[in-house]
Amino acid sequence: LDAELIQRIRTALDERFGRGEKLVYGEPWAAASTACRRGTRLADKAALSSLDPEIGAFCDAVRDAVKGSVSRRKSPGFVNGGRNFEERILQSVTAWCGDTGAFHAAAPSQVITYLSCHDDMTLWDKLVATLDPNLDWEHGTEKVLRANRLAAAICMTCQGRLFFLSGEEFGRTKQGEDNTFRSPIELNRLDWQRAWENRELVEYYKGLIALRKQIPALCDKSTRARERVLHTSIPAPRCAVVELDNPEGPWKRILLIDNASSRAVSVSLPDGRWELLADGEQSFWWRAPHPVQEAKAAPGSALILGLA
Repeated sequence: LDAELIQRIRTALDERFGRGEKLVYGEPWAAASTACRRGTRLADKAALSSLDPEIGAFCDAVRDAVKGSVSRRKSPGFVNGGRNFEERILQSVTAWCGDTGAFHAAAPSQVITYLSCHDDMTLWDKLVATLDPNLDWEHGTEKVLRANRLAAAICMTCQGRLFFLSGEEFGRTKQGEDNTFRSPIELNRLDWQRAWENRELVEYYKGLIALRKQIPALCDKSTRARERVLHTSIPAPRCAVVELDNPEGPWKRILLIDNASSRAVSVSLPDGRWELLADGEQSFWWRAPHPVQEAKAAPGSALILGLA
């Protein structure tokens, strides 16, 4: 579609159904060259920031920054051994609303953040392919599980709209296959036995989802959401830190530390009473006050803190 047409579609839908009653989004890329008149502006990534803020797109920049390129099987991202992804993680968390980077959005409402979908490898399979020399698709190593939790924590703490593949929460595997549209149901089905076996991972996802719902700074999809970003930093290689203003929530500020390195990373805490909300092992700390005196993210883990 061209940019003018998608704008007209959005306007017509708003006039008929009201401004806030529907989502308009799509894939901002083409599978091949597109036949169009010279000078036509396509509704792709390059045009996104100039479109209506309520027209969104799947963000491949987050996907590839977190776990590595979908087109290069062994290419890692931030959570599975890749280097120099820190800035892209900061841009992912703040919904690519800045002036630089691989994706440009006018507001978080335009960004569909995801890690895996029906196309390409599942998140689990990508992590196994890059972290497990034995390629054990069924039984994840601790390294794979840790990377999965970190990837989920990053995704769930990004501004914008979230999307994830059904079954990702229990390590859905397609045995490393990246194109299963003609594969048998045994490969494409949701394996509920696997959901039980990986129930701790399921609980981790559940806790992150419930926590996100309590943080307006993450759910704000308006053009002013970027004003909530108080501070970003890279305190150490393979570690990214974001502090968000969250005055209308149960915690007035949120501190996000994503540490993909093999060493623990400590970050200075601003003054005040800070509480542990989630870490690399447990995403339900927020259920009861758990004051902390320091912000120290374990190796390969996220740390989420809130200012009470």
